[in-house]
Amino acid sequence: MLLIKVKDHIPCVDFVILKTNHNKLMNYKNVIKEFFGKERIFLDQRKSLIVLLGSFADFDSFEYSQQLSAQSNWLAKHSVDLILIGIGSEKSKESFCKFNKIDINNVIAVKNADLHEKLNLNAGLVTQMPAIINLLIMCTGINSRGTIKEVLRGYFGDKNAGSLFTFDEDINLGPFSLFKGSMFDIFSKKQNLRPFELATRRLMNMIEILSNWNTYVPDSAFLTQRGATILLNEKDEVLYEFISESLLGYASKMSAPLSFLDDILN
Repeated sequence: MLLIKVKDHIPCVDFVILKTNHNKLMNYKNVIKEFFGKERIFLDQRKSLIVLLGSFADFDSFEYSQQLSAQSNWLAKHSVDLILIGIGSEKSKESFCKFNKIDINNVIAVKNADLHEKLNLNAGLVTQMPAIINLLIMCTGINSRGTIKEVLRGYFGDKNAGSLFTFDEDINLGPFSLFKGSMFDIFSKKQNLRPFELATRRLMNMIEILSNWNTYVPDSAFLTQRGATILLNEKDEVLYEFISESLLGYASKMSAPLSFLDDILN
């Protein structure tokens, strides 16, 4: 089994490239195939990028899927099948795919976190309090290392990340189109992530989620569930794996969440 280590490490963001004895026994593809039974999930002799999302209402799920959507043609060019698995209903999935511009054929909805448990993923903060309270606690950085740093990055910008909005792109806050991407030129005309740019994207995502809460959250019990990213080659060997441990920590390198693909496929 080949394991690729991530070169760049961001301090305070908890992540692992697993090399434990448990993981040597873990066959991700078989566990997922067994979970879904007769439903065909994988194509033979193809690389698979498996992204286990938490809830479809999770900020991470929205943000990561938007990154993946932008690279869908590049993934197809390199013969990588994208498979996203999120917690929610079929209606949740439809709204999620429409808003984030993800091909609905690449997304699978599960009603609970049973598959995540079978894969030993992190459930996030779990207490006797309601899950929404646990999630809000994680937003403060408790039991969620690196979250505050990532929130601040959204406000201060990141010279190592690319910009999110084009010059003429409308910025829609709910039903209102109040600004264009050009407003971020106040801070910089370079193509890096500018101050407030990521925070604005996250605000747009939050408005969409809260405005359609009952659609995205048929069951609030799984709001804190974290996800994982697994890249398998044609022989089902693990080329890359990342297990999320925190809110807003869905990648080992948050300034370039999909940079591991460049390292492996190019």
